[in-house]
Amino acid sequence: MEMQEYEAGPDHVIVLYLPADIGTEIDPVAIFSGIAADAASRADTGLRMLSMTTMPLRHGGAWAGAEGSGYQTKTSVAVLYERWPGVKA
Repeated sequence: MEMQEYEAGPDHVIVLYLPADIGTEIDPVAIFSGIAADAASRADTGLRMLSMTTMPLRHGGAWAGAEGSGYQTKTSVAVLYERWPGVKA
């Protein structure tokens, strides 16, 4: 999973998680377990997760133009982290 980091003011970092688009329905277990593992390693450096949001990026599998059909094949997840005071990175 690709990640991009952005400083978001004092003691805050936004990490954008970009799972690969493999052309099939997204797997939330794989995505969120990967984010959880990354968050655990970030906790060792003094970052804690404050909030998250998702943004769908691609919808696939539409059938004959039927609105609402198909599934998401690509998504992004943004997580806001806060630096813990007193923890050395």
